Amino acid sequence: MTQNKLEEKEKLEAEIARSLSVVKMKEAYKQIEEVEKSRKKSAILSINERLSLNLRKSLDFLSVLLKSVSSNEEFFFNFRLSDGFTGIKSELDAIVKTYKSIRFDLQRNIDVKNEDFDKLFPEPSINFETCNNVATSLNCLNAQMRDMQLYCQRLL
Repeated sequence: MTQNKLEEKEKLEAEIARSLSVVKMKEAYKQIEEVEKSRKKSAILSINERLSLNLRKSLDFLSVLLKSVSSNEEFFFNFRLSDGFTGIKSELDAIVKTYKSIRFDLQRNIDVKNEDFDKLFPEPSINFETCNNVATSLNCLNAQMRDMQLYCQRLL
């Protein structure tokens, strides 16, 4: 073989080796992306399930509360959690605490900055002073959880 042909052969072999290396790297990145996508899907499914459970708990609580005060309008507007209703307060606190945990997990899993996430899902103000405030706050919280569920479903 002549020197030129030998050099061309070496260049061709080097180019083939580089091309194979690129193909292998692309395949590895594709596998990594698939694993990451699968991990994210599992996390989003889990978040969606937690949203469903907390939403059901909140809706059930709201339903029981409204049925129990439906015959007493004065109680509805004047009831105060500070009047010794610690069981109700702890139940409401558990719903809100779970909501905040889910909200944090969702933000972390969709990789969105705080300000962008707050635009997507503005945190509702929570006021549990009177029965009326409880109903209003839970309705806002429930709407927010429904919006999060829809968002999760879009991601799946």
